[in-house]
Amino acid sequence: MTVAYLDGVRAQPENLRRSALTVRAALAGPAGAQAAAVSRWGSLSAFGMGASGHAAAAFAAVLRADGLPVTSASAADLQGGIPRGLAAAYVGVSQSGRSRETVEALAAVPAGPAVRLALTNHPDSPLGVLADTVVPLGCAEDTDVSTLSYTATLQALGLLAERMSGRCRTDWELLPDLAAEVLDGDGEPLAAALADAGCVDVVASGVRLATAGAAALLLREAAHLPTASFTVREYLHGPVEAAGPGRVALLFGAGRALALALDLARFGTRVVLVSGADADLPRHDNLLVVRLPPVAGLGGCVLDILPVQLAAYVLARRAGRPIELRHMPADTKL
Repeated sequence: MTVAYLDGVRAQPENLRRSALTVRAALAGPAGAQAAAVSRWGSLSAFGMGASGHAAAAFAAVLRADGLPVTSASAADLQGGIPRGLAAAYVGVSQSGRSRETVEALAAVPAGPAVRLALTNHPDSPLGVLADTVVPLGCAEDTDVSTLSYTATLQALGLLAERMSGRCRTDWELLPDLAAEVLDGDGEPLAAALADAGCVDVVASGVRLATAGAAALLLREAAHLPTASFTVREYLHGPVEAAGPGRVALLFGAGRALALALDLARFGTRVVLVSGADADLPRHDNLLVVRLPPVAGLGGCVLDILPVQLAAYVLARRAGRPIELRHMPADTKL
């Protein structure tokens, strides 16, 4: 059984609290000791599929910012084989623990000293069985299109990253209340800005690269909008040429994204900027700014996706379309 989409979206604050208790309990024991040791052994590779893969990218970005040698990959790029020495440890991320590509990638880790970790809601799943160490997600039943498990995974990876690096970036105790505050907002303005888009360019950078990928995926799955995701700097090297009237861009974060939002609006693109930055942007008819509480790191990514989840519901409701997965091939799960 799955949870009705909007019920799942609204349940995320309490789900974050519940999941945090489970993850913290695991990290207080052998799993935490293993995670702390991994950071001293050498490079780390994190991977997953879909929303889990996007969360893994944010996890890697946070740890790189803390000076640790961490990369992320799509599990599909690793399932065919992993050369010895690619990393000293691997983290497979899958809510179900049954994503075929993620399980096969963890199984492809060469025999030897490399450590295999798994973050999953089901420790007895194929992924959990393969791992040397499992961090249980402790997430409630999810919606068909990932909502609760995505935000819980971001939080869990944030807690894991802090255990590995010894550096705290987010007030995790406050995060559920901030999520509830964001979810009290109105999804209608964002939905109106995205409606009738031929394609939505979703753009972010740094840790928020996860948000760009996850938001683009969610809008495709839930609202059936064509989307494409980019890093800010990659977007400037060619993809921006499609900007102009009739185009829609969804931007996240601060820094260069703020100037890009204004440029795109002036080019005639309909722009939505989702940001916690304390910056006064000039008003423009083509620019909608969605303000979020300022939260660093992976906690900020949790808040980023919430307005998109609400907007996706509005768009699907307007179209008279249920939010469900219609075309999930059977060979994606074990």
